[in-house]
Amino acid sequence: MRRVLALMGAAVAALALASEVGAAPVSFTLTGTSGANGWFTSNVTIKWAIDAADLVSTSNCPIAEQITAEGTTTRQCTAVFTWGTVASPVVTVKIDRTAPAAVTGALSREPDANGWFNHPVSASFSAQDAVSGLAGCTSPTYSGGDNASAGLSGTCTDVAGNSASTSLGFKYDATPPTVTAAPDRKPDARGWYRKPVTVSFAGADVTSGMAACTAPTRYAGPDLPKAAVVGSCQDAAGNRSEIGHTFPYDATAPKLAKAKAELDKGVARVRWEKAADVVRVELVRTPGVNGARRTVVYQGTGATFTDRTVREGVRYRYDISVADVAGNVAGRAVTALARAPLYSPSAGAVVRTPPVLRWQPAAGAAFYNVQLFRNGVKVLSTWPRRPMLRLGRTWRYAGRQQRLDSGRYRWYVWGARGTRERPVYGRPLGTSSFRMRS
Repeated sequence: MRRVLALMGAAVAALALASEVGAAPVSFTLTGTSGANGWFTSNVTIKWAIDAADLVSTSNCPIAEQITAEGTTTRQCTAVFTWGTVASPVVTVKIDRTAPAAVTGALSREPDANGWFNHPVSASFSAQDAVSGLAGCTSPTYSGGDNASAGLSGTCTDVAGNSASTSLGFKYDATPPTVTAAPDRKPDARGWYRKPVTVSFAGADVTSGMAACTAPTRYAGPDLPKAAVVGSCQDAAGNRSEIGHTFPYDATAPKLAKAKAELDKGVARVRWEKAADVVRVELVRTPGVNGARRTVVYQGTGATFTDRTVREGVRYRYDISVADVAGNVAGRAVTALARAPLYSPSAGAVVRTPPVLRWQPAAGAAFYNVQLFRNGVKVLSTWPRRPMLRLGRTWRYAGRQQRLDSGRYRWYVWGARGTRERPVYGRPLGTSSFRMRS
């Protein structure tokens, strides 16, 4: 009994000594590919190291053992020494060589249009793992670039660190199409349209292609310096772009008012009122100058014209046309008869009934003096207040009865200021003649 106790004491002492020097009588090493969370992702070799001194026997302590089974395997080595028995701690070996299986993915939403995505889309992935269990899967997001063969790859990882991936393919186009606008014709004048214009829209898209554009749009007013027609195009992915085509539009003719022609002292003065948007005025006279049928006598931007080429006894027509910057035109016509100072009857006319003598009024005249000569002999002097005198068949002058007999007559007119008693005469207004035939 005393011997057993002595041996046990020696064994305890030996264990204590081994603890002090850091050497264990039974130890082991594991060789394999380490994964995560204490798992191996390959076969594992366990090697036992046993202190040969005082060794009597071992149990479950092969020098090297390869563990191939996936899952969890335990091992424990027991050594008997002359001084006692030592059992190693239980060694747990976890092996998972297999990546997650059945990796699948799904996009987070449906396509935006026609199977295309036009703004960022994410995906979620899932898998199964029968050994160590699934640790997690990635959830990536795609936000470009444009690609008809875009894709998202997802990875699932098990607890041991094995991973497997898969991809999801889809079509992606986030770029709106380019849009152009084209009118169906050129402007009418100086960049302005004055008649309806139709604008068409066209688009281009390099990725998903075009789907549709706004139908041609007709513009017919209102008048605006910056008229606009707006259109858009959409690509197959649902991206839309808009464009506005601007242009000046004026379909309204400028105003032309108060046109008149006045004759004074052998000249014709033509006047008119024009709108502020008038940029050109043209005046055409009929008959024209120097025997022409028609003559453009004025071009410019003014509001008056003086014609010094008129002839007495001719009726003139002045066609006034005004145009705005868009080419809209408005017109009016005025006429004027170029009369002689003494205009009726016309000089040299032959009359068969007593004529009415008419003359141009004199500015400031209070009355007139008309003198009539027959064959060079004065037969009448009278003072009418208006610029006309109706002759009769007979009248008295210089104490004698006068008659409007056949012959050649010449008449003169003076304008007078003041009174009959104290008249102030100016120069003769003119003279003319006519022939009387009974």
